[in-house]
Amino acid sequence: MPFQTAIRPAESVDIADIRRVARATWHTVYDDILGAETVEEHLKEGYAPPLLEQMIELDEVGLFVSTADDDVVAYMSCGMTDATGFGDLDLYVHPDYWGEGIGTELLHRGEQHLHDLSVRKIRDEVLAENEVGNAFYRAHFEKVGQRTTEVGGQEHPVNVYERRL
Repeated sequence: MPFQTAIRPAESVDIADIRRVARATWHTVYDDILGAETVEEHLKEGYAPPLLEQMIELDEVGLFVSTADDDVVAYMSCGMTDATGFGDLDLYVHPDYWGEGIGTELLHRGEQHLHDLSVRKIRDEVLAENEVGNAFYRAHFEKVGQRTTEVGGQEHPVNVYERRL
């Protein structure tokens, strides 16, 4: 890594940068799979500033950013999904920083947060057509199944992954 990285809890001042990273990542990964219009709709709904602000304020949701030379280049949210000890995380790295180990660093930070919430196992799903996401999950998780989900009015297969804490 030719740059200095750091991970810290997200703050309100990071919202624009989280949205910038989300936009770059989602369009790069999903435009050919879901279509640019569907991606834009998801970004509008899923990354609205009030929603991100709420995530920052909730202790049970870990929203973290990763910086490279003080610029936000990745983010992750994680939390418990059910009382039986399952949690999930959503992790996105700006395409300019893929392959630099930033995702792995964020994963480890997310595991710490989830462990503090008494999560015993992370369960996540990745669209089967998302080659970058599946490569990351194959390297760090065990694939335990596949199902379908509807996105933008179309059915898409998703791979289901788990990782014990």
